[in-house]
Amino acid sequence: MTAARRAKSQGFILPRLIIFDFDGTLAESEIITSEVISAKLAAHGGHVQPDEITATLSGIERDDQLQHLESSFGLSLPRDFMELVGAEVHSLTSDILIATPGPIELLHWLTIPFCVALKTPRFELIHRMRAANLLSLIGPRFFSSDDIGFRKPDPSVLLLAAEVMGVAPSECLLVEDSAHRSQCRAQRKNAILCLWRSRHHSSQLLSDLQAFEPEAMVLHFGELKTLV
Repeated sequence: MTAARRAKSQGFILPRLIIFDFDGTLAESEIITSEVISAKLAAHGGHVQPDEITATLSGIERDDQLQHLESSFGLSLPRDFMELVGAEVHSLTSDILIATPGPIELLHWLTIPFCVALKTPRFELIHRMRAANLLSLIGPRFFSSDDIGFRKPDPSVLLLAAEVMGVAPSECLLVEDSAHRSQCRAQRKNAILCLWRSRHHSSQLLSDLQAFEPEAMVLHFGELKTLV
């Protein structure tokens, strides 16, 4: 029995709204960032694999990432290191960002409402959705930290998404790839479904997802169809 079917057999309630995370869930954007950081760390004497970088920075706020990289890998990095990373990632996104396997078909197939909500700035989210050929499918149904005024890992952006879409938070299904984000968002008593086949997932991230015990974990978006 798949995780999705097991969740349904255990009384999983059909959602009235699906709220998708984007980075690492609908699009393979997190691995691009990790690969850029890995290459730039190598220039400063740090040889770290991209999946280890993803695990190291999971849940770390943008303003704290430089210090966290330095302390985690024993390096001294330029103060503009993360700004340079961001500029290169933005440029690469236009050329190489792709959707994760399955969401384009799934979004065409869904008959219940869906939207996207995350802490990425709106201009960057639009750029990534366009690059991954998802902007036309998602349309205006996306919500960003810019809409609530801060970028901390807080569930407020989810509450806004549910409010605008006209659905109670308890009737929403969140589709995530991160245990850290899921733990934060579960404070609002939403059902959580974790996708764990993205390229940036390391064994540590998979272990964290399993330890979190979401309502369901799926290998691919096709399994989500068995839930909704």
